Amino acid sequence: MKIPMPLDDPLKQELKLYHGQKKSWLDSHLNQYVVIGGEQVAGFYPDYESAFRAAIREFGIKRQFLIKQICAAEPVYVVY
Repeated sequence: MKIPMPLDDPLKQELKLYHGQKKSWLDSHLNQYVVIGGEQVAGFYPDYESAFRAAIREFGIKRQFLIKQICAAEPVYVVY
């Protein structure tokens, strides 16, 4: 069963930027966390907590942002 995507896909812009830059980031920021809001990269951080704090400082709590770990292979999570 295919789940329909919403018309206004949240984080679409941020994910597009991430996937467009991922290859170059793998060389310089492997396993770090990137913070992206809109088309703005707010930085790279060694752990999620640091990235989250930076995202809140940069974008606040009312603006959407993406925190994503830069990995060669995307992890797969299974919930039972």
